Amino acid sequence: MTADQTTPEAPGPVVIEAESIVKRFGGATAVDDVSIAVRSGEIHGLVGENGAGKSTLMRILAGILTPDQGEVRVDGRPLTGGTRAALDAGIALVHQELSLVPELTTAENIMLGAFPTRLGFTNARQLRGVAATALREIGVSVDLDERVGRLSVALRQFVEIARAVARKPRVLILDEPTATLTPAETDYLLTMLQRLAEGGLAIIYISHRIPEIFRICDRVTVLRDGQLIGTTPIRATTPAALVDQMVGREYKLDLQIRRESTPGEVVLAARGVRAHRVHGVDLDVRAGEIVGLGGLVGAGRTELVRAMIGADIRTAGRVTVTAHGRTRSISSYQSAVRNGVAYVPEERRTDGLALTMSVAENIALPNRRRLATGGVLRRSRVSAFAQRLADSVGLRPPDIRKDAGDYSGGNQQKIVIAKWLGRNPKVIVLDEPTRGVDVGAKAEIHRLIRELADQGTAVLVVSSDLPELLELSDVIHVIRDGRIAGTLSGPEADERSVMSLAAGGGMVGKA
Repeated sequence: MTADQTTPEAPGPVVIEAESIVKRFGGATAVDDVSIAVRSGEIHGLVGENGAGKSTLMRILAGILTPDQGEVRVDGRPLTGGTRAALDAGIALVHQELSLVPELTTAENIMLGAFPTRLGFTNARQLRGVAATALREIGVSVDLDERVGRLSVALRQFVEIARAVARKPRVLILDEPTATLTPAETDYLLTMLQRLAEGGLAIIYISHRIPEIFRICDRVTVLRDGQLIGTTPIRATTPAALVDQMVGREYKLDLQIRRESTPGEVVLAARGVRAHRVHGVDLDVRAGEIVGLGGLVGAGRTELVRAMIGADIRTAGRVTVTAHGRTRSISSYQSAVRNGVAYVPEERRTDGLALTMSVAENIALPNRRRLATGGVLRRSRVSAFAQRLADSVGLRPPDIRKDAGDYSGGNQQKIVIAKWLGRNPKVIVLDEPTRGVDVGAKAEIHRLIRELADQGTAVLVVSSDLPELLELSDVIHVIRDGRIAGTLSGPEADERSVMSLAAGGGMVGKA
């Protein structure tokens, strides 16, 4: 498939193009025969669900990754030589995760990797001059001598963009640049990008936020499951059509696996929760109910659940757990665990497991009081307890003597779940429960989650996998910008509706 070469919305000549790009990681194909061309003075949108291949493609354009097949060309000449060659060709990439050094000043960060020197020493006057020019070019005022670690998240984002602009790029790639910005800050950034494009800069703009795409982009390219769905002039499409392209893979919800649920009393209740990226959320989870949290990366889903269970600081609001007629407030993570809350974190390897400890030792960690006799853990008792739980979650092989780090990702997730099952939790919170696991392990984890709900446990699931969210959840709250943008259940809950709410496009297709 070849890149689009002519369109009235693309004002200048093609600056950068990628043709038939393929990139594999192990046995998985992240980008599969994708072509794209971007012109001088154009803002080119790139959209797709999480995992569609957008960031991988951009890292290839920036020389960070080498394609397994295909070619990147700048001004018609092949781009080879990695990041250095890409920088020399005028390609600048602003990553979603900022790469600034907190202890360095604004000026030093803007010039990081390109300090001007004189007689072997940094030329401080020239460094400050170039940094100041870059900030003026994007229209932002920041103290050049302030340490970046003291700046707001928004100002850090603008410093990162100034760092790219300081290198006088011909192509500027931005990956979700407004994820941490307020509406006013977003408005300023979009206006600034339009001004840069008018000056001839070619801009590739990655975003899940549909209104932003329609506000500033000339054309938009859609990726789905690593494949190119199409490139369309923005005037020739609509938000509804774009959402359809983003989530249009053939996926039919298997109603046979959806459970019939009759939720009981409210077990986990949150009122007015405020925290980092969370802005006054009310949320209930009932006994025997699976509540899903949908939304985009950076929307505040993980921040919300961590604030609810006391794992992160909550600046306002109240969270309670009710069981057996008694209501307890959650003031800290310790109080959450003490009152029957289990937490399966997004980063299981760093936050959920001790990888160099055995399976039995990991399972025993939150259950030590129950397993100890006179303050002493008996090995035989721990082994029997751990083996029973390992078998219940389908650990393969069920060898509780092996280190947790020796198991695959899916089995590691089973170990995390197993250790909490030993506490008979009233509430279980799972953040991305099947990320990075194979199909078989995913099905088994889904089975475990449903069984917990069937036994009366209140279940709260965060997932970026829309089919998973739809299959598991009795009700879905869609989070956008730290707030609940909408709630879906029953027939109204489908991929299109969730993505539309998450991206700010409203209830596409709904009356």
